[in-house]
Amino acid sequence: MVVGVVILIVLLGIAFAAGYFLRDLKSRKRRADARRWSDYAQPDWLNANAPANTNEVTAANQMVHAATGELGQLGLMLDRWETRARARRVG
Repeated sequence: MVVGVVILIVLLGIAFAAGYFLRDLKSRKRRADARRWSDYAQPDWLNANAPANTNEVTAANQMVHAATGELGQLGLMLDRWETRARARRVG
């Protein structure tokens, strides 16, 4: 009984190791394929240097005006809040 449990644990360890090895192998192959695309030009709308979380309005992150009605009021309130927060940060 104990020997069977030990064998199962060893087999489980081998299976995990094989999974990580295969994942690394596929990642290396995918990276090599990506390196072959060296003449690939990144689209203008995809800016990897843009901050992920900001209140600043950039060309890729244009604020849209809220619709009318209850959601429009919420949008106006949030717009006022962001403007005040931006003013506090600037000084």
